[in-house]
Amino acid sequence: MKKLTLTFCALFALVAVAPALYADGPEKYSGKEKEVMQPAPPVCDFYRAHEWDLGIWGAWAFAADDGQFHFDDSRISSGPFAGELNADPFSPDLDPFVFEVTDTASPAYLTPRGQQIYNPNERVNLGRVSKNQLFARDDTWGGGVDIKYFWSKYFGVGLEGLGLAAKTNFAGGGLVTLTGRFPFGRFAPYATGGIGFIDGGATLYEFFNEKHIYEPNGLVKTGSEREYLTVDPVYNHHVRALGQIGAGLEFRLTCHIGLMADFTWNFVFGQDDNHVDKEHRIVHNGFIQFTSNGVPFTTIPVTNTAIELRPGHGSDNQDFGMARFGVTFSY
Repeated sequence: MKKLTLTFCALFALVAVAPALYADGPEKYSGKEKEVMQPAPPVCDFYRAHEWDLGIWGAWAFAADDGQFHFDDSRISSGPFAGELNADPFSPDLDPFVFEVTDTASPAYLTPRGQQIYNPNERVNLGRVSKNQLFARDDTWGGGVDIKYFWSKYFGVGLEGLGLAAKTNFAGGGLVTLTGRFPFGRFAPYATGGIGFIDGGATLYEFFNEKHIYEPNGLVKTGSEREYLTVDPVYNHHVRALGQIGAGLEFRLTCHIGLMADFTWNFVFGQDDNHVDKEHRIVHNGFIQFTSNGVPFTTIPVTNTAIELRPGHGSDNQDFGMARFGVTFSY
């Protein structure tokens, strides 16, 4: 009887405690099962098909034909008259003068009274100085912008505009470009080529100059003539064709912003007719008039002649290399 009673009590205790044990155990276990690790966000695709790229860059350009032609400084005198010419390209150098007789008893004794009012200042192009005919210098700075559309991950077409600071002038143009790239990770080496146009620029030429000082009455002051040389740019005022090939590297800082650096070689061609500098003969006609007591009594005609160069309009000596560094924005 006692055994039966003890057995009944044990079963009763087990039935009473079991629900509590069951509630604590399985609930804790199921809670641990619900803890799930969140996956890392996916890495963006740095280079994509159907991508628009905007590039803004600065450039350093250098001429294929650098240096200058020899400058013959033997034509410049030394001493207190430095800057004056030893030789005038005009021959003979006789500007139209008016002479006055100072002694009526000796009509042969004449004094220059002054040059005539219509005696023009002389300026003659003596020849080309800079070998390069685009920058008028060996190298220069510039910049530009381009926009590209990549129809695939590897190939794209675009438009490019560039500007370069030629000597006292501006050279600018535009191109249609084709670019092929090979992306891996954040890097994308690429090759590019294009065809377009360029305008502007300049060439340095050496000039002979003659200036005068005019009196209040309009006559040229006697002895005021000054002759000197200058080296001045002659601007290009015609459009030439422009071809471009190059290679570079782009690095993406983010999915939409990158850095680029490349080198391009640029070919300038076209305008083949009348591309050679040509010699041109300048003729200035005048006269020397002799007067006695204000009355003219004889006149001698004078013809001054000189040879100047007229610049051609070709595209020789205008090729250049260009290193570019900039930032790109992709969308």
